[in-house]
Amino acid sequence: MNFEELRDLGLINESEFRNFTIRQRFDELKQQGIKTSIIKEMLADQFYLSPESIHGIYYRKRERQRLC
Repeated sequence: MNFEELRDLGLINESEFRNFTIRQRFDELKQQGIKTSIIKEMLADQFYLSPESIHGIYYRKRERQRLC
């Protein structure tokens, strides 16, 4: 199955997928030695969000989903 099929079946939460992608990219850029403030600006432009939103996505503690 491809991404669109999984999304259409409701098996992928697009916001969580976007946030996962942002966190991954943030880590990659950080490892390259780019300043955090620059990373936030870059990702904000790429994902059409504010730098503050990128900060929240990256630094916010992620809630664990309950299995019940």
